[in-house]
Amino acid sequence: MATVFITGTNKGLGYEFVRQYLKLGYKVIATCRNIAHADNLNNLSSNFSDKLKLVEMDLNDVDSVKNLSKTLKSDVIDIFISNAATNLGYISNKEKNVFGAIDEKIWIEVLKLNCVMPLMLAQQLKKNILQGVEKKIIFMSAKTASIEDNISGGMYMNRSTRTALNQVVKSLSIDLEKDHVNVLAMSPGWVKTDSGGKGALIDVKTSVDGMINVISKLTRESSGSFMDYKGEIIPW
Repeated sequence: MATVFITGTNKGLGYEFVRQYLKLGYKVIATCRNIAHADNLNNLSSNFSDKLKLVEMDLNDVDSVKNLSKTLKSDVIDIFISNAATNLGYISNKEKNVFGAIDEKIWIEVLKLNCVMPLMLAQQLKKNILQGVEKKIIFMSAKTASIEDNISGGMYMNRSTRTALNQVVKSLSIDLEKDHVNVLAMSPGWVKTDSGGKGALIDVKTSVDGMINVISKLTRESSGSFMDYKGEIIPW
């Protein structure tokens, strides 16, 4: 039975990934910052106690990320999904994400959470991933990372850090080719979540349905790509 590792799972896309993969028969390792406050996950855990493993991790805490490899020392990971990120500069502190008012401290924090720490986490769990059969690493990006698609400007922090993440994905796909690991940057679309808002175009089920289908078809030929939830290539 294959195992999926997913970060940021207490709500939104992360929770829906957990729910759907469990229904598909996968084992799931789900991380969140505080298990005691993750009611949705705890409810799932009571129904899938043999398949769902909950682990506390804070992406903003370097020690928390480093300790995860010790906690999961014997766990095999077939599919690694980096979903956790920050809405700093997008939902909160967005007034500091406008040219003329950019706050460099917030920008550095966004870069850390959206780009640096996801790679550090993958690095910590490399041995677990290499033990898997599917050997897939998925990073949640966003269409706003596309330079070609940027016709509206703004969103300096979020655009730039996601674009940086896409470059990480490309390099990682090359570096891990010899280990037969396939890597993908994925945009979930404009989704009705806390970040996307009620006016977004699709719900979480539609987005995750599509992304799971795309992940299932990820091969060496498509490794290092930037795709949306429909499997369509997004220009860099």
